[in-house]
Amino acid sequence: MKFLRQHWLNLISLSDNQIGLALLALLAGIATALVITLFRLAIEIPLVLTLPMESSEHYEQLTQWTRLALLFGGSLVLIVTFHLLRPERRGVGVAHVMQRMELHQGYLPLPNLVLQWWAAAVAILSGHSVGREGPAIHMGAGTASQIGQRVGLAHHRLRILAGAGVASAIAASFNTPMAGVIFAMEVVLLEYSIRGFIPIILASVAGAIVSEAIFGAETAFAVPGVDMHSLAEIPYVLALAVGAGLVAAAYIHLVRFFQRMNSLPIWLKWGSLTAATALLSLFLPQIMGIGYDTVNDTLAGNVVMTTLFLLLAGKLLLSSWAAGVAFPAGLIGPTLFIGAALGGLMGQLSAYVFPEYPVSIGFYAVLGMGALMGAVLRAPLAALVALLELTANPNIIMPGMLTIVIASLVVSEVFRLPSVFEVQLGGGHNYQLPDPVQQMLRNTWVAEVMTQSVVVSNRYVSPEAAGFMLQREPEWLLLEDDKVILPPAAVAEALALRREQQEELTDEQKAAQPDSSDLDLIAIPADRQQVAMISLKANLQDALDLMQQHHIQWLAVYRDDQFRRCVGLVSQTRIEHFYRYQPRGR
Repeated sequence: MKFLRQHWLNLISLSDNQIGLALLALLAGIATALVITLFRLAIEIPLVLTLPMESSEHYEQLTQWTRLALLFGGSLVLIVTFHLLRPERRGVGVAHVMQRMELHQGYLPLPNLVLQWWAAAVAILSGHSVGREGPAIHMGAGTASQIGQRVGLAHHRLRILAGAGVASAIAASFNTPMAGVIFAMEVVLLEYSIRGFIPIILASVAGAIVSEAIFGAETAFAVPGVDMHSLAEIPYVLALAVGAGLVAAAYIHLVRFFQRMNSLPIWLKWGSLTAATALLSLFLPQIMGIGYDTVNDTLAGNVVMTTLFLLLAGKLLLSSWAAGVAFPAGLIGPTLFIGAALGGLMGQLSAYVFPEYPVSIGFYAVLGMGALMGAVLRAPLAALVALLELTANPNIIMPGMLTIVIASLVVSEVFRLPSVFEVQLGGGHNYQLPDPVQQMLRNTWVAEVMTQSVVVSNRYVSPEAAGFMLQREPEWLLLEDDKVILPPAAVAEALALRREQQEELTDEQKAAQPDSSDLDLIAIPADRQQVAMISLKANLQDALDLMQQHHIQWLAVYRDDQFRRCVGLVSQTRIEHFYRYQPRGR
C-alpha cells in the first residue's frame, strides 16, 4: 500500500503526466471554491444580519456615527495586525501572487494566505472602498499552491496549479468560468499553453459549480438586456472608449502618486485613507464597501448623472489610494464600479445630446466596465470574455472589442503606462516580465534535458568495482562526496595502465605488490567537472540560475529535496541546445 501511494505521488508530482495534474487541478479548484465561499459568507452574513435592508451593501442605511465607527474600527484592527507582522509576512493581493509566481515558482506561503483572508474580510466588512476579487485571486493561488507543495509538485507544474487556483477563484467570485481561465493565463501565468489549458479549465469549472450550488446561477451583476441599436452608435462607443482610457490612465497615475506615501508609517498611510473614506461617506455613503448594489442600479439606469459623477470621482480617488498604499483588499471590483459609473454617465448624457434616439444606459455601463477592467489590468481578452459571460449576449462582442481595445491603446500607447499590478510591484524594480526564452525555460521540467546514464561512485574503488561500473556503460561517473563528475573513459584508461604495469612486473614483484589496491578517481588523469545538486522538481531556469551562481556547467539531479538519490545529470550545453532548437509554441 505504501509503495502504491508513493508511486501515485511520483506520478503526480515528478512526471509530466497530464492526467495526474488534471486531477490535482480539479481538487485545487474545489478547495479554492470552498475557501472563497467561506470568505464570501464571512462578509455577507454579518452584513445581512446587521444592515437594515435585505441587501448586504446598503451602508447608506446606517447612521453616520455607525459608519464612522465601522471604518475606524476596521482600520485600527488592520493597522495593529500588520504592525505586529514581519515585512515578508505582509505581502497580499494579486501583486504578491505575481511576484511569487515570477520569483518563487508559485510557492505561496500559508501565513500570507491566512492573512489575506482575514484582512480582506475586515476591510470589506468595515466599509472600506475596496473589492473582494483581488483577495480571492490570492486565496485561490495560495490554496492551490499549498496543495501542490504538499504533494511535492515540480516547479513548472506548481505554477500551472497556482494558475488553476486563480481561475477557480474568479469563477467562484463572478460565476464566469471562461473569464477565470483567460485571466489566469493572461495576467498571472502570462502565457497561453496547451499543457496549462486543461487543468486550468477543470479548476475553473469546479469553482463555478461549487459557487452555483451555494449561491445560485446568477452572475455577480444583474445585467439587463443590452444591445447596440444601430451602427450610428459607433462614434459614441468610440467616445466612451477614449474616455475609459483617460480614466484608466488617471487611475494608474493616482496609484503611482499615492505610492509616495509608502515611506510613511503604516498607521499614517492607512489611517489617512480611512479618514478620507469617512469624510466622503458623510456625503456619498454609496462608496462604502464593494458597491455591487450601486453597479446594479447604474446598469438599470436608476442613478442620476450628478451622483454618478461624484461616485466615479470618489471611487477613483479611494480605490487608487488603497492600491497605492497596499491596503489589503482588491481593486478589480472598484475598477468595474468606476467603469459602470463612466458608462452610465455616457449613457445618460446621450439622452440630452440625442433625445430622439433611444439609448440603453445599461449597454454603455457594461461597456465601461469592460473597458476599465481591460485597460487598468492590461487584460483585454479576460475583460471581453467577462462581458460575454455577464451579459450572455453575443451582440456585446463587437462593441466590447472596440471599447476595450481603444481604451487599452490609450493607456499603453498614448500614456505609456504599464498595468496597475506592475505599478504596485514597483514599476519593474521588483518585478520584470519574463522574455519568451525565460518563459519557456520556466515551463520546462529539468528532466527534459537530463541524461540518466550516470553511475554514482566513491572516490576510492577497487579495480573489480571499477570494471563493474564500466560494464554499465554510463556517460559519466559522479563522485558525490567530492561533487565532481568524470568520464568513464578516464577510468578505463587508468585500469588499462594498471594492467600494463602489472604485466611488466616479475612474479616476485607481483607477489610483493598485488593488484588489489583501490583506484583513486581524483588522482587519475581525467577531464573532471564540478557539479552542484538540484532537485528533480526544478525547471530549466532554476538549473541555469544555479549554474550561474556557482560558476559551473553541470548539475546532479536528485529525486527529492534531501538529495539522497541521484537520477541524472544536466548540462548548460544541453539546456542551450534545447531553447535554441526547440520549436516555439509547444
